[in-house]
Amino acid sequence: MSGAGKEKFAGNVKFTKGIKPFYISGGDTGCLLLHGFSGSPLEMRPLGEYLAARGITVAGVRLAGHGTRPADLKGLTWHDWVKSAATGLAELKNKCSRVYLVGFSMGGTISLHLAANYRVEGVIAVCAPVYLDLRLYLRHPFRYLLSFKREVDHNIKDPRARKNHYAYKSAPPGAVLQLFKLMRLVRSELKTVSCPALLFHSRGDCIVPPGNGPFILENLTGAADKKLIRLENSGHMAVIDYDKDRVMSEAYRFIAALDKQT
Repeated sequence: MSGAGKEKFAGNVKFTKGIKPFYISGGDTGCLLLHGFSGSPLEMRPLGEYLAARGITVAGVRLAGHGTRPADLKGLTWHDWVKSAATGLAELKNKCSRVYLVGFSMGGTISLHLAANYRVEGVIAVCAPVYLDLRLYLRHPFRYLLSFKREVDHNIKDPRARKNHYAYKSAPPGAVLQLFKLMRLVRSELKTVSCPALLFHSRGDCIVPPGNGPFILENLTGAADKKLIRLENSGHMAVIDYDKDRVMSEAYRFIAALDKQT
């Protein structure tokens, strides 16, 4: 892992292994797990292990420029992040006949993009943005870019999850611009998603406006089935916060129900 040793991993060196991509072999149903902006596969690992324990093959992708050091995001575009995810999807499809997409935050945005462009059995998006409050970034650009991890940590309610959270401490301005370009694209693609979709959003999310959940739900006009679950006891990092158990159980229920129909 090039450059990994130069980054502070949540204050504990044991997390250096956790930020690597992971794969757990299971049955013929597979789930591709995509982490958020400035994060790593570590934040998707609990969900992955939960699904794997129930016989599902899981693959946690590390998106390009993530899990090493913030400077590695410089010069990359949203195309590079999508390519990482699409490569993982292709590899998982070679091993499983039924594949689901599960993404958190920007990973959820990418999951929706993949669902609009590839055949999958279903898509799950947790606290996924297709728009952000640009005024916050324009009003306090240095606070959000130079203290990115601190801002996210303030939005984690569970103190244990906050302590163990790994993310880049800062975010290059160019990378944030690419995130906005990705969101704009996915907004236009929502109507072309035809597979069933399960959405989660936290009412207490101060990073991604909670209105994203209803907006995505309303614009998934072509989805075979769609549902939004509102989480009451988490901030933005719902996959590791107090609502993580509900996210896990509802995600598995969604997948198991669709598998029964095949």
